[in-house]
Amino acid sequence: MTAPFTEQQRQQHRQNHQARISALGALSRPQNLAAPSVSYEAGGHLLIIGADDLTRLAACELLTQSETGVISIKADSGVQSISLLITDAVQNPGNEALEQALTKTEMLPVAYGKLNELNGYLGEFQAWIKPTSTDSANTLNRASTDSIDAMDLAPALIHRSHFDLVLDLGREPALSQELSPPGYFTVGNDSHLSLSAVLAELPNYDGEFEKPLYFRINNDICAHAGRGKTGCTRCLDVCPADAISSINSQIEVDSYLCHGAGSCSTACPTGAISYGMPKAEMMADYLTRLLAHYREQGGEQPVIMFHADEQEVTTDQLASNIIPVALEEIATVGMELWMHAFNEGVSRIIFLTSDSDEHRTPISLIQLLERETKLGNQILAAMGYGNNSLSLCGEITGLTEEKQAATEANGIQVASAPATAYQTETFAEAPSKRQRLIHNINRLQQMAPAGSEKAEQILMPASAPFGQVSIDSDACTLCFSCANICPTNALQTGKEAPAILLTEMDCVQCGLCESACPENAISREQRFIFNTDLRDNPRTLHKDEAFCCLDCGKPFAPTSTVNKMKEKLKGHAMFAGEALRRLELCEDCRVKDIYRGLAADPQAQLNL
Repeated sequence: MTAPFTEQQRQQHRQNHQARISALGALSRPQNLAAPSVSYEAGGHLLIIGADDLTRLAACELLTQSETGVISIKADSGVQSISLLITDAVQNPGNEALEQALTKTEMLPVAYGKLNELNGYLGEFQAWIKPTSTDSANTLNRASTDSIDAMDLAPALIHRSHFDLVLDLGREPALSQELSPPGYFTVGNDSHLSLSAVLAELPNYDGEFEKPLYFRINNDICAHAGRGKTGCTRCLDVCPADAISSINSQIEVDSYLCHGAGSCSTACPTGAISYGMPKAEMMADYLTRLLAHYREQGGEQPVIMFHADEQEVTTDQLASNIIPVALEEIATVGMELWMHAFNEGVSRIIFLTSDSDEHRTPISLIQLLERETKLGNQILAAMGYGNNSLSLCGEITGLTEEKQAATEANGIQVASAPATAYQTETFAEAPSKRQRLIHNINRLQQMAPAGSEKAEQILMPASAPFGQVSIDSDACTLCFSCANICPTNALQTGKEAPAILLTEMDCVQCGLCESACPENAISREQRFIFNTDLRDNPRTLHKDEAFCCLDCGKPFAPTSTVNKMKEKLKGHAMFAGEALRRLELCEDCRVKDIYRGLAADPQAQLNL
């Protein structure tokens, strides 16, 4: 049981509350007003998928019958045409309304078959089916339909290239992603939507619409693939809308499917996918000013609570020092901004998830945040801070003054930097995601509590984007395949001698170097080291003396590589006798030597 608050504590709670109200009122949420957008255009052409009775009964809700018996679509339904795809037989033959529904929907275009593929989004849905026989007497003929090509349903039923809306009443959803495309509705199964709620929403999906382009992609720094090898797949693994795909070894995001969940940008270790609503630098500046204002007004031990914009949150529900920050979705800010907030004086950071019908946090986002907060807590604890500075909360009722009192000791305390120090003291321009993260970790390390136990390094799980690369010197030929494929330049070649250098700060453990090495000489280890000299500066992994051309003296290859080539090719006819010497010549002198040999003995080329 929590002890009652003292008068001094109650006074501080009041001070915190006033400081919070003042800070939230003084600053507007960051908005990217110049963000590009994507457009949808829908004309109300609806496809209903499901069992015979369910589809017809649902269609009847959108139909009306005049006094003269004419059946038409309700004017206020938001629907211009209704098509039915019957995938299953009648589920409830005893339903008294079924006979009337069959009669009422006779005028609708109907297809019977197995849904082969459904793709698209609001205004651009395509459905492909395998037709089936509706005559039970022709059961033996149904096997023959397996050889029939899938049919594009929209041209066949409504003479259009697409459907605008899809209502899925099937036993299993045709689209299984956590965040469905705009214009796709599923009822039943695990869906929290009712049929009446969906039908009431349909008028809102008729017309032209715009939504912001949530993301930016810079494929130049993407660690996904290179030279036919696959590396990082973190964004592909976490998108709840299945909007991300790898096309020709390049990451592509379908902006029409994207819901702006932000998990891709949080998971991306290089910043190749960045969130634009708002941009990272805008959010960093907002957090800096918000916390500075809170402290100026006498607030203490600020706690940031990130929550989705659709979640209704009032300050009366929260402990007095918890400052709510609304986001498009709670995964839109990553570890680099969490560490920035800690440097600006935040004691703890809480992510409020939701399982309500109004807003349901996708499971993939929760899993991502659990994984990322675990990494963050691991790094903070190794520097001597609390091990629960980052946490998820599923119930806002757990964030009251009384329930939060016991957790205050778990927070961290960092002396905040001047508001302009971040931009002016370290970076001439906006920092990259990796630079921002490492910079904030370095500062937290400098300000770590005195006397606390600190680790020199910590081992991390295989999914962590931190670690080192090791090279087997006996196997490595210094072919530089690893350095040439490295997307972050964490691996580089030596300038004065053949060498491979690693800057561990920049290594995101994508694995491209390991898969590209022809000698299998590379291994990786996921870890985080706190020795900044070792981590943030290049160090030599493998080095060799340069072999100089015997004719011109130019260094052209590692000595070990030349020796290995001589050993492997000494029995080859092309390098027999004095010709073996050519392996000790640079590329230019080797050609000259070949032509000198041919000039002296033209018949020599016939000996090969």
